[in-house]
Amino acid sequence: MKPLLEAIGLTKTYGRQTVLGDLSFVISEGAHIGLIGRNGSGKTTLLKILSGDERSDKGEYKLMPWTKLGVLRQHEVLPDDESTVAYLEQSGKPEWECAKRASRFGLKPTDLQKPPSSLSGGYQMRVKIVRMLLDDPNLLLIDEPMNYLDLPTLLLLESFLRDYPGSFVMTSHDREAMQAVCTSTWEISRGVLSEFPGTLETYLDWKDEQIEFAKRTNKRLRKEMASAQAFADRFRAKASLATRAQSKLRHITKLRKQLKEIGTDLPTAAFRIPCPHVASGPAVVCRDLAIGYGDTVIARDITLEISRGAKVAIVGENGRGKSTLLKTLAGFLPPISGSLKWWHRADIGYFSQLSEETLHPDATVLNVLTQAAPADASGERILAAAGAFLFRQDDLEKKCRVLSGGERARVRLAMLVLHEHSVLILDEPTNHLDTETVEVLARALKAYQGTVLVVSHARTFMNALVDQIYEVGDGTVRHYTGTYEEYVGNLMEETEGEKEGKGLKFEEPCLSEPKNLGTFTPSANRHQERRTQLRIKQKCEDRIQVLDKEKSAIHAYFFENPTDYAPAKAQRLAEIDEELEQVEKEWLRVSV
Repeated sequence: MKPLLEAIGLTKTYGRQTVLGDLSFVISEGAHIGLIGRNGSGKTTLLKILSGDERSDKGEYKLMPWTKLGVLRQHEVLPDDESTVAYLEQSGKPEWECAKRASRFGLKPTDLQKPPSSLSGGYQMRVKIVRMLLDDPNLLLIDEPMNYLDLPTLLLLESFLRDYPGSFVMTSHDREAMQAVCTSTWEISRGVLSEFPGTLETYLDWKDEQIEFAKRTNKRLRKEMASAQAFADRFRAKASLATRAQSKLRHITKLRKQLKEIGTDLPTAAFRIPCPHVASGPAVVCRDLAIGYGDTVIARDITLEISRGAKVAIVGENGRGKSTLLKTLAGFLPPISGSLKWWHRADIGYFSQLSEETLHPDATVLNVLTQAAPADASGERILAAAGAFLFRQDDLEKKCRVLSGGERARVRLAMLVLHEHSVLILDEPTNHLDTETVEVLARALKAYQGTVLVVSHARTFMNALVDQIYEVGDGTVRHYTGTYEEYVGNLMEETEGEKEGKGLKFEEPCLSEPKNLGTFTPSANRHQERRTQLRIKQKCEDRIQVLDKEKSAIHAYFFENPTDYAPAKAQRLAEIDEELEQVEKEWLRVSV
């Protein structure tokens, strides 16, 4: 494979913190790289350096003459003084081709006539993706592409990236997306880049195994060192054994050099969401509700009843009214018609996907939290909330302008947790958060005694949290009676049908008149067959994971004990290889 980009000794520091320390690597043709790391670890900084948006303190990188770079930036501001199609035409492609590419990501002709900055967050991300691809790059630098995308578009993007013939480096907090599209995993931690030639889950398993292996090795070495030290202490003064005692001391020095370094675990957010006592009963009741802006109705005939303590997902395509529904329920938009009644003791906390704009760039983290806290909140309570979201000591004096996207999201969550709300309405709360914080947030919300209404595209997060689903679409809101996993499964079928040219098809766009993209309704038999295949596929993947872990453990044993005679382990290794071959064949059968 030809190299596309080479970096040598890239170093970047902010104050006293080394974010990137002497990184050297090569990106070759066909590489699908998932870049992971905690919030603030330097993922976005590295992509900014490689895209030319930021300079490194030391080191250099070079693009090969045959490399054409495409960049998707997290916080790029789209223009407000031209239409979306005019913005796309800056690529040099004709209008019809721009419209055709845009239609593949669900951008309708009416969207193309609007300024891109006026579109919703999800649609702006679609525009950025299309604009990047119109340049026909062969190396993509993609920073959090799943942020603000609705689930159907996310699945479509996954399908595109999985089959993309070029190379890309992608950051994302969506573990399932990374697992689906990335064949190599890079991690930045404490300024060091680790490269692994495998998927995210395989890398995480390998990493756990390496830590366990290092702990066992260190335990054995320390035991041997203690025995040698005891011999030396006992016999170093005895003339006949003094030479052997000195030899033992030299042996201890050699063993000490063999001790494996195990980095201490990075801190993880840990918090509980306070809530006043909540009695049973309905939290909110809507009857024949119509929502929208002014005289423009986005959805009507909405009838729903949500119980106190329920964890509710609001799902649907972007632009169909999810955020409008949340804003109406939160009281920021008045209902156009119908009735909306909350429980008389409902105290609503609202998290907007755009609320990071309220963080003043020159305010410190401590300033922001102090101003957002209730009047009776003590300094200890504010510091405790900050610490729960990993803002301690010097971090409290950081100005908001230097915070990463994930750090800003943690500040806003800390502001919310400072209050004791009985209802939380959350619009994309997982955007920019690292995987560890997303998992902690899901557990905290699940344990929260109040009511939660949430819009999010993060599948692992939603699977762990929600117990009810309401879908916004076709001008109304309907109750989906299945699980979130089943809902995603249905959408995956539709995406595959679209990709294969069956069912849902994108029509050639006509810029003068919007057209309906159609619907996809699988037959009952095909639906059931696909569900069965998905279940079998998941069982195979689970079994492969178990067998791989057992195989790695046996390999580690033989590596640690090369002279041991262990026929039972050798026999089990052969059995595992045979079973793995059969399970992989079954996985391939249901995956075709």
